[in-house]
Amino acid sequence: MKTILVLSILFSVIALPVFGELTTEDLEKIRDIVTSSEAELKSDIGNINSKIDAIDTRLRTVETGVAELRGRNIGVSVLKDWLVAICAVAAIIISIISLRKAQTTVSPTAHDTPKTVSQ
Repeated sequence: MKTILVLSILFSVIALPVFGELTTEDLEKIRDIVTSSEAELKSDIGNINSKIDAIDTRLRTVETGVAELRGRNIGVSVLKDWLVAICAVAAIIISIISLRKAQTTVSPTAHDTPKTVSQ
């Protein structure tokens, strides 16, 4: 029972400053701390905004570079498609010319001569 009484008195003594009131000096100190921290926060926010702006400009530069690369890639693919089409047309023309030359070099009588000889 004595220990409970001693502990309750001890806790009451420890908790007694909680019931104290703030003086005007204490309130002024709190106001000064709050205003100084506001100024620090505003300067920190300004620094963060400037860093964000710098990052934004760098990001826009990267975006324009990517857009240019995409445009070049599309241009190269179109050029490649046209080159393939031109090569295909050229191959067809060359094959037609070579077929006509092959047909003109072999005379139709050359095929008929062995038939007449064998008869």
